[in-house]
Amino acid sequence: MVRSSFDQLTANTSREGATITLTCSGSAETDALSHLRVVLSTLHEEALRTSTRDVVADIRALEFATSSCLKELVTWLMRVIELDDDRRYQVRFRSNPRHSWQRRSLGALAAFAGNVVQIEAEAS
Repeated sequence: MVRSSFDQLTANTSREGATITLTCSGSAETDALSHLRVVLSTLHEEALRTSTRDVVADIRALEFATSSCLKELVTWLMRVIELDDDRRYQVRFRSNPRHSWQRRSLGALAAFAGNVVQIEAEAS
């Protein structure tokens, strides 16, 4: 699928069976915004093309994300929410409890898109 990095952000997608996994690491700073946008758009189109029902967003190794990059996640989730029920997929975020920003930000994403988002925190 997609293997890419931009400055301090690495974002890779892979497929295992019927699940697409997005793995992000490093730091999602504002200068990586367009890169993140392309990765999320490509992932979304691939999920639709292949009738994927489950996407895992593994951000355990993502040290930081700016509010602009978090807004890209919101935009992606809006696209998922707006899909017809038969095309909509679930997004499971795998988070790292050692990063307090993840707990706060993912909590907000779950409140916003609770019908498509689940949060899985690794044991600390």
